[in-house]
Amino acid sequence: MVFMTRFAWSGTVSVMTNTTTPQHSLITIDGVYNGPARTGHGGVSGGRFAAVVNSRAATVRFLAPIPLDEPLGATRQGDVAHVVGAAGPVASVRALGGPLRTGHFGRVSAGDVATARAAWLDSRGGDHIAPTCFACGPDRNDHRGLDLRPGPVPQSSLFVAGWSPGIDGEVPDWMVWAALDCPSGIPAMAMVALDQAVVTAELSVEIRDRIRGDGDYQLVSRRTGGEGRKHTTEAALVDERGRAVAVATALWLTVPIHVMQPERATAGVS
Repeated sequence: MVFMTRFAWSGTVSVMTNTTTPQHSLITIDGVYNGPARTGHGGVSGGRFAAVVNSRAATVRFLAPIPLDEPLGATRQGDVAHVVGAAGPVASVRALGGPLRTGHFGRVSAGDVATARAAWLDSRGGDHIAPTCFACGPDRNDHRGLDLRPGPVPQSSLFVAGWSPGIDGEVPDWMVWAALDCPSGIPAMAMVALDQAVVTAELSVEIRDRIRGDGDYQLVSRRTGGEGRKHTTEAALVDERGRAVAVATALWLTVPIHVMQPERATAGVS
């Protein structure tokens, strides 16, 4: 049996009650859920892929750019799954074997959140590498993006973005993955040159509690290490009580900026 899913969010979310899909699945990432202009957003895609095994506790390793509007085949064997597109493997998925370990996260002051939002692109000279990104693209004009602006917390190694989902009921797991992805990448972006970018290589997420659509959350993140092209980061979704109700760890890879913005390959970086 093949189970087909296609998601297009327009502000009202129909929540699936199950967190796993049958052994053989077809998953299509709708074109509205882009990261770079022509590929799927890592968090949205990761959350949909994770649902094949457990969308509330899984690791997704990305093996290729994620196609948009193309049925992707997912096959599960126990706690492991493989996602394949027409051009070959796209991702591998495995369920977490236990709690995801991160450092402590708490709330950041409202003033620091506002300062971070205002300064979030300062280190890039105001340039955004994926301006129509579903989660953090400043050029989204369809009212479907998450409108995240993760910036540096003054005199701290932390980065933060405020987030109020603004939907009825419970936030679906894939949207939690989407919210955690870009904030986990900002600490890595802060480490690379202007002619470089970073891409998600691996994302692990543990959703620890119900995420309310009317909640007032903060997405707090930090860089935890790195070597060469590799950057490791961690992030948390922190609720009004200061609890990390969802956490993530991520591996980001440095790439030339034309990987994200092909038009710069010949024009050069301005």
